[in-house]
Amino acid sequence: MRAANVTSQQNQYDYIVVGGGSAGSIVAARLAEEGAGSVLLLECGDAGDKHPETLTEDGFKYAFANDDLMFHRMSAPQEGCGGRKLFLGTGRGMGGSGAVNGMVYTRGDKRDFERWPKGWHYDDLVPHFEAVEKRIGIRPRVPTPFAQRFIDASVSAGFTRKDGMNDGELGGVVGCNDMNYDESGRRSSYRAWLHERQVPNLQIVTNASVRRLVFGDSQRAVGVECEIEGQIKTFDVSKEVVLCAGALETPKILMLSGVGPRQEIEAQRIRLIKDIPGVGQHLHDHPNVCVFYRAEQPVDFKYPQLYGFDAARRPAHAQTNEAPDTCFVCFAAPGTLHQSMHRMVPLIALPGPLYKLGFLRSFYRVLIDLAFKLPWLQRYVSTVFGIVVILGKPDSRGSIGLNSADPAAPARIDPAYFKSPRDRETLLAGIAKARQIAEQPALAQAGAKPLSLGGTNASEEKIWKWATAATMTTFHFCGSCRMGDDVDSPVDTKLRVKGLRNVRVADASVMPEIPVSALNAPSMMIGYRAANFILEGKSS
Repeated sequence: MRAANVTSQQNQYDYIVVGGGSAGSIVAARLAEEGAGSVLLLECGDAGDKHPETLTEDGFKYAFANDDLMFHRMSAPQEGCGGRKLFLGTGRGMGGSGAVNGMVYTRGDKRDFERWPKGWHYDDLVPHFEAVEKRIGIRPRVPTPFAQRFIDASVSAGFTRKDGMNDGELGGVVGCNDMNYDESGRRSSYRAWLHERQVPNLQIVTNASVRRLVFGDSQRAVGVECEIEGQIKTFDVSKEVVLCAGALETPKILMLSGVGPRQEIEAQRIRLIKDIPGVGQHLHDHPNVCVFYRAEQPVDFKYPQLYGFDAARRPAHAQTNEAPDTCFVCFAAPGTLHQSMHRMVPLIALPGPLYKLGFLRSFYRVLIDLAFKLPWLQRYVSTVFGIVVILGKPDSRGSIGLNSADPAAPARIDPAYFKSPRDRETLLAGIAKARQIAEQPALAQAGAKPLSLGGTNASEEKIWKWATAATMTTFHFCGSCRMGDDVDSPVDTKLRVKGLRNVRVADASVMPEIPVSALNAPSMMIGYRAANFILEGKSS
C-alpha cells in the first residue's frame, strides 16, 4: 500500500477517519485526493499486505478463518435462539469486512430505501452507487452446470431468472449475483482507493485501537485517543472526525467518549459530553439458517454467487411483485466448509475464556485438517450443498451498551433475534420455500437428499426447534446510529452526529432500515456520499 506523504511524526490533522473498512477507505482517500486537507486514517488491525488472502479473488475463505482478520465478539444470550450466545465477528485490518466477505455486491431493492429519509431514496442514491461501481468494477460469474441446476430449480419454484440484480428490482428473482472481483483479485474499496495508488496528504496508521474521541469545553472533538503498540497516543484534529468503525464499534466508541444514552455513560463513570439516547439502539442484522442437502454428483462451484430474493409467503408463480423479505443463497460445501469449520468449531467447543487460548484453537484446527485429509470425507463433502435462508427484513431491533469504561472490554451486544413473532413466521415460510426449491426436478434429478429436517412432514415446532439451534449471523449489522430527521435518530441526513460540532458517522450503523441484500455495496455508497458532504461543505 502506497499511501503516505505525511511524516509519521505529525500529530495534528485536518481530518481523522476511524476505521479502514469499506466506507472508511473511501472517505479517507477521497478527502485526501480532492484536496480537503491532511487526513489521518486509523485502523485497529493490520496492513493489507500482511494478509495477502484479503487481496485475492479466492482468499475469502482463508480470511474468514484467520483470527487476526476478525473481531472475536459474542452476543448476549439470545432467547429466540434457545439462550445461546452467537458469534458476531466482523472484519478488522485494512479493508474491514470488505476484505473477508464473499465479494457479493448488491445495492438492494428500491423499496428497501422507501423508509430511509428524504434525499436517501433509491433514485437519489443511484449516482453514488454508479460512482463506486465505476471504480471497483462489478460483474456476475458464469454459472457452472450445478449452479445452473439450482437456478432452474428456483425458476420451477416460481422465481424469475435475473443475473446481476442491481436494477433495484429484487422481488421473486434468482441468478448469479454481481461480485466485486477481477482477474487480479478482490476489488474491495481498500484495494480500489488505497492499495493501488499513491494518495497525497494521507497518513495511515494500522494496529491503532481507538479508545475515545477527545472533546474540549464544548461539543467539539479536538482529538482521537488510541493505543499503538501498548502506548496511549492522542492525535489532534482541526476540522472533523469521521467514524467508520462499523455498526458494532462506532456506537461503542461514541459512548466511551461520553456521547450516547446518559444512563449507559454515567453507569461507567464516564464524563457525559452529550446525552443522545439513540446511540446504540435500533441494532438489527440478517439472521440465517442453512438447510443442507447431499447430491449424487460433486458440487462444481465455490463462490457465494447464487442468490434469490422473494417475499417468503408469496405463492409459487403468483403474479404479484411484493417487496422481498427473504434472501436465498446456494452454499457450496466443497469450497468453504473446511475453513468455515476452522472458524466455527473452536467457538462452539471452547466457550468463554477457553477460546482465548491460542493453543487450544490450534488443536481443534489441526484435528479438522486431519479429518479433511480422509478420502471418504473428501468424497462426502464434495457432494454437499446448502440453501441458506436469510431473514432479509427483520422486524426485531436490538441494542449495544457498555459493560465497562475500559475500551478493551467487549460491549454488550444484543441483536434480539426473533424477538418479534413476525420474524419467526417469515423465517419458517422461507425454510418451506427453500425446501420447495430442493424438491424441483432440476435438483431432484441430481439426487439431492436432505441432511437437515428429513422429509416433507416435519412439524412446524420441530422445524422451529431446529432453526433456533442452527441460526447464525450473516454479519450484516446496521442501524445502531441511525440517520433521520426525527428526534430519535442520533445522526442527521448529512451524517453528522446531532449536538456535536464536528463528528460524522459513515458506516452501516447509520442505515435506518436494513436492505434485503448484503450491506457491502450500501456501506461503500455511504462512505462515498460522506466524502461528498464534507467536500461540498468545504467549498460552500
